Amino acid sequence: MSRNLSWTFASELFISIGAVATLFISARALGPAGLGILALVESFIRIVDLLVRLEPWQAVIRYGIQAQERGDRAAFLRLVKLSILIDMAGGFLSGMLCMLLAGIVAPRIGLPDESGAQYIYLVAISLFFSLRPTSIAVLRIFDRFDRLAKVDMLTTVLRLVLTLIAWQTGMGVWGFLGILLVQNLLDRALCFGFAMHELRRQGYRGVRQARARAAIKENPGILRFLWNSNFNVILRQSANRFDVLALGALMNPTAVGMYQLGKRVMNRVQKLAGPVRQTIYPELSRLWEQRRIPQFTRLMAIVTVSIFLLQMVVAVPFMLNVEQVIALVFGPQFAGAGTVMNILLMSSIIFASGVALNPALLSMGKDNLLVRVTTLSTLVFAASFLPMVHFFGVEGAALSNLFFNLSWTIGCTLVFLRAKRALD
Repeated sequence: MSRNLSWTFASELFISIGAVATLFISARALGPAGLGILALVESFIRIVDLLVRLEPWQAVIRYGIQAQERGDRAAFLRLVKLSILIDMAGGFLSGMLCMLLAGIVAPRIGLPDESGAQYIYLVAISLFFSLRPTSIAVLRIFDRFDRLAKVDMLTTVLRLVLTLIAWQTGMGVWGFLGILLVQNLLDRALCFGFAMHELRRQGYRGVRQARARAAIKENPGILRFLWNSNFNVILRQSANRFDVLALGALMNPTAVGMYQLGKRVMNRVQKLAGPVRQTIYPELSRLWEQRRIPQFTRLMAIVTVSIFLLQMVVAVPFMLNVEQVIALVFGPQFAGAGTVMNILLMSSIIFASGVALNPALLSMGKDNLLVRVTTLSTLVFAASFLPMVHFFGVEGAALSNLFFNLSWTIGCTLVFLRAKRALD
């Protein structure tokens, strides 16, 4: 696991640096309003994709590891075939829905009347090629986290270089949206190519001939697990995306740009904990399947404490000097975004400290309880968002995000501790 963690952490650190550099260039080139338009388009497309397309990678990892433990190669191939079909169907549905809704939604979320729908059409093309979830499952099961890391680093560098070119040539919003499309297409194509190559290298051949329907029959509970694992993500990510769209509808692209600046920095801090979540999920699943409970608990404790300390080291110095950093890095037009950014950074510290709870509860088969906790947290977010924005503006949206992550982390911790006591 240490090799996988090293690869994913190094790549995430590299990606975070590249993403902040890309954000710096985008903010300088587009200003708050242009950055807000970019955020609104990306958020709408990801929301539709999130609501329509079920990502099968978590289910494939869980049931694929069980097939590996049994030594059943044919069953593993059937799972992969089922995953590919789910990805293809979901990508088609989400892409079509984005294009059908673009003309209706664009003016209602603050996008320009004359070009807002066209912005959405362009970026939505990438949804028709959504095979990354299957690729993630295959490469993680075979411990090829290095392949995923290389793809992510390559596409990060590509986006950074293209963004720099777009800035220097004055391409405007269209150029930055085109860059997003190119990055998404390249990322998905490379991941899928590496995954299929790894399958063949491991001696798994015949995925095209495999019978996907049989995978449903021979893995009882897979559809329930697929739905619950995705519904949990849908709730979490919806709150993380709907706030941008709601802010656009309630205020304007400039306000969205200020908020998006804070969210992007917050997401980078959260993603520093992402490698841990990615690498420990297969490991936790194996430990739970083998009923090695003390090792399972010890791994959870080490991960939680380590991530909290890392978050504090990275985030606190930034928070103490946030206004100066914003003025220096992103420009004077973003002055006043410091309070928003600090609230969102506090939110990210809370969430990232409990990032291991999600894979732990899935590994323990507590997906139903995980969904309940996320549902309750989403209700907290939804109930607080409008009043908070009404009274505090952009800062209120950030506070709602903080309430969501705080309630989710507390709820998941209580579920985990209760499940652990039941085993003792």
